[in-house]
Amino acid sequence: MARFLFLVGSVYGNSSSVAEECSEWLRSRGHAAEVFNTASLQDLASDPEAILMVCTSTTGDGELPDNIYPLYQALREEFPLMPERRYAVIALGDSSYERFADAGKQMDELLTELQARRIGEPLFVDACETADPEGEALAWLKEWMAELEA
Repeated sequence: MARFLFLVGSVYGNSSSVAEECSEWLRSRGHAAEVFNTASLQDLASDPEAILMVCTSTTGDGELPDNIYPLYQALREEFPLMPERRYAVIALGDSSYERFADAGKQMDELLTELQARRIGEPLFVDACETADPEGEALAWLKEWMAELEA
């Protein structure tokens, strides 16, 4: 079974709820899943084979939430290449803003620069189109797992 580390960026709790729902679903299927609301490089290093699941909202004018920004900065500064690391992105946003889901896009770009391997396409959850981000993320996760296991 696979191991997952959810790296959460959240201001109002929506991303945290999505990460918790997804991790519960994974655990119910025998996988190990841990949610980090303030992850550090040490957390990532403690389980180098775990799949990273970035689950973040966007705040302000396309910025990362305060609780995931230190991890983003540490990754940029330390620049630890991760060619064996796999990851996925769930980005929450509001398409009425110019920089829709930009925090998720920034994390995706950085992990790509660090040579991590993204599995599948990111999920972009638009608050203008859904009132159930957890349900949308779970539906995506079920399809995404098929790609992971292929």
